Amino acid sequence: MAFTRWKYGVEHNRRADDDKSNGLRWLLVALGILLVVSFILARLFARQQPARIEAEDRPAAESAEGPEAVTVRPIGTPSAPVPTSPTPAAPAQPARVAPPPPDPQATRDAAKLLDTVRQRPAAERVLLEKLAAAERQGEMVVAIDTIKRLCERPAVADLHPRLWERLGKLNMQLLLTDRSSPWTARVTVKRGDSRDRLARDNRTTGAALDRLNPKTNWARIKPGDVVRVLQYPKAVLVVHKGLRFADLSLKGAFFHRYPFTGQVRAPAGVYPVTREPGKTAHAYLREIGVTFSPADRADLEMFLAPESSINVSDQ
Repeated sequence: MAFTRWKYGVEHNRRADDDKSNGLRWLLVALGILLVVSFILARLFARQQPARIEAEDRPAAESAEGPEAVTVRPIGTPSAPVPTSPTPAAPAQPARVAPPPPDPQATRDAAKLLDTVRQRPAAERVLLEKLAAAERQGEMVVAIDTIKRLCERPAVADLHPRLWERLGKLNMQLLLTDRSSPWTARVTVKRGDSRDRLARDNRTTGAALDRLNPKTNWARIKPGDVVRVLQYPKAVLVVHKGLRFADLSLKGAFFHRYPFTGQVRAPAGVYPVTREPGKTAHAYLREIGVTFSPADRADLEMFLAPESSINVSDQ
C-alpha cells in the first residue's frame, strides 16, 4: 500500500479516479430517490387535503345549533340537510306554460260527439276520443288537426256539420290568441307606416289589425315595433242559399261557417270585393240581403278585404 505525503507532512492513502466517480454517482442516485419520494408524498398530501376538510366540516355542521352554525360555515358551501326534516325539498322542474282553460261549451260539444262512439269503427273511435281529450285540456291545435282528419272519413259523415261548426270556432279562437297560426304573420313597422298602410300592404283590413293587436295604439307606433297581420288571406265567402249558411275560406282552406237569416236576393255568381263604392264587403252583404249576427258580420267585414270575393251559390 503506497502512502503519499501531503501538505504539513500528513500521509494518506490516495484514491484512484474511478473511486471518486463511483462515490459521486451514488450520491446523485440518493438525491434522486429523495426527490422522487418527496414528490410522491406531496401529491398524496394534496389529494387527501380536500377529503380531510370535508370530513371535518360535516360533523361541525351537523352538531352546530343556532346562529353559531352559520358563522363556522365557509361562504359558498351548501348547507347540510337536516335529518329531522319531515318534507325534503322537491327537485326543480322546468317551467311549463299552462294551456288556456277549456271552454265549457266545447266540453259539452265533445261529450255529445262521444254519445255514439262505441258504434263507430275503431279508427274513428280513436279520433273522437282524442278530440274529446284535446277539448277538455284546451289543446286547440290538436283539436283542429283531429277534426280535419275526422272530416275526411265517411264513417262519421253524420257528424260533419257539427265538426265543421266546431272547427270554425277553434280556428277563430286560435287566430285571436297571441300564438302563431297559418293565417297570420308578424311584421316590423317601418318609417312612414300607419294602420291603413299596413292593412293595404298586407291586403287585409284595419279591423283585422285592430282585432289582432288589441293593445296597440296606432297613433304612437314607431319604426321597430312588431305587429300581427293577416298574411294575404285571399278570403272567399261562399253563401249557400239553400243550406242557409256561408263558408269562409282563408288561403284556399275552410276557416269558419256562419249561419244567416233572410232570403238571398242576389243571383248566383262571383262578387269581387274592391275599394270602389258599392263594391265593398259591407255594400255586397247589404245587397245580397242576408242577415248575420252582429258578431259574425264584424268577423266577415274584418276578413273580406279588397281582392277577396263573395260567391253566391244556389245550393
